[in-house]
Amino acid sequence: MADKTVCVVSAEAMIQGLGPFACGANQRGGLGDLFGHMMEGFVKNEIRVIPITYFYPRDWQTGEMVDYNNTPARCNYNLDVDIYWQKRSVPIFTIDQAGARVYGINDPEAGIIYPDTWKKVRQAAFFGRAAHALLKKLNERPEIVWCQEWPTMPVIPNLRDDPFFEKTKYIFTLHTSVHDALDSMPNEWYSEFAISEKYRSAFLRDGVLDPTLAGVRMADLITGVSDEHGGEIRRMYPEYATEIKGFRNGTSRSSLLSPRIKALPHVNPYSLWTAHLGDKAELHEEIRKETGVSLDPERPDIALFRREADYKNRRPMFEPIIKAICAPRGKILEDGRRGLGANVIFGGVAHENDPAGRENMELYRRWMKDPDLKGRFVYLSFYNAAWRTLAVRGCDIHVECPQPRCEACGTSWMLALLNGVMNVATLGGGHKGFSRPADPQTGEGDTLFIEPYNSETLYLQLDKADGWYYDWTLNQNDWWPRLKMNNFLRGEEVDITKMIERYNTLCFEPLLAA
Repeated sequence: MADKTVCVVSAEAMIQGLGPFACGANQRGGLGDLFGHMMEGFVKNEIRVIPITYFYPRDWQTGEMVDYNNTPARCNYNLDVDIYWQKRSVPIFTIDQAGARVYGINDPEAGIIYPDTWKKVRQAAFFGRAAHALLKKLNERPEIVWCQEWPTMPVIPNLRDDPFFEKTKYIFTLHTSVHDALDSMPNEWYSEFAISEKYRSAFLRDGVLDPTLAGVRMADLITGVSDEHGGEIRRMYPEYATEIKGFRNGTSRSSLLSPRIKALPHVNPYSLWTAHLGDKAELHEEIRKETGVSLDPERPDIALFRREADYKNRRPMFEPIIKAICAPRGKILEDGRRGLGANVIFGGVAHENDPAGRENMELYRRWMKDPDLKGRFVYLSFYNAAWRTLAVRGCDIHVECPQPRCEACGTSWMLALLNGVMNVATLGGGHKGFSRPADPQTGEGDTLFIEPYNSETLYLQLDKADGWYYDWTLNQNDWWPRLKMNNFLRGEEVDITKMIERYNTLCFEPLLAA
């Protein structure tokens, strides 16, 4: 693949070089993380890559305008884009990411990332036209165009209609199988996609437009983001099952590994623990400055820093047990549960059009004031990559508890793993087929699974993990640092470089050889 070019397009991107504010305007979750880290994977595999994304003009959390001229990105020219029978000129910014040049389409009419469905269709339509125009301006004919989720799907028909891209192949990747995230819209909206009428049939299912289905139908290869997710997509689109593969996502170990671990002359269970204490202290200090809460450093920290989405199921899983988790260890509560003696750290926000998620956010704020939880439970009502990284690598136990078969892959658990932080997780997504049950008797494994899946199992697994933690800090039983070492060593296997290597071997090369 050294002589080939892959163009990766995504409507969400984590570009840390932009700085925290501008970076945050372009990212809401795991897809942004993945796209941002992909560049490193391509460069290290010596595959030429052209990354194209949106640079949104407004921050989705505050509504503030983003001036990319005040970032390290550079605007080299304006791009003329024909859409809706008119020509619009928009700035194209470029910035280096891990040795690759990222192109950001700064459409002043785009608004915020992931708006309501009508606006999202208009964003997707413009993205499809702009990506086409940009590649023509650059005189680039990539051998492969890799589209992430349906907002980039219009890129495929726009390029297919141009003989300039006659030999280009298309990969379409789905990052979710949750019904609510798979938008559909009335047939009457088709013209808003600004693509030829001949593609309408690719969108139609039961009389409505399904842009995800259109991506599946128009691509040469379809991928999910884990083995389990690939199976879910095959069940959703059985007529295309032979063209659907599942590959677990990756993440950048070099970017996300704690500097304290990187500085260790030799990593062993005990030096890893010492480095972690520094990360934990940093997390506590930043929480104190942000909220005024000083967490007890002798307690284990349990963290969940993620989007407040229905399928992630954070409130239903924690609400029945949160007081027991935070109660003094060993104290018997009225419901008969025993206190676990832990701190709990929640972070993240719901979509502005999700009233149930917004209600959950208010509940978490009330929990911070509850006398039984005050000083032991913290909720950070925002999301950004820096805080997510700080919370996950600084905590002692990371939890992911989505409803089974709903988390396509997950990314935060990889960040935890590579920093030696154990996961308590739903048995699904990227964990399934990869993570191994932690067993102090054999000294093997890295994860505790919420299996069977319910709140009580989560409580029991947290009790087990807390027990191991206290057995180490109070009795010097070294299973806890050895467990951390197990996670750290497995973390090498989720590096983004290995993910892109798998894509090259199992997707790019076979697709071009066909």
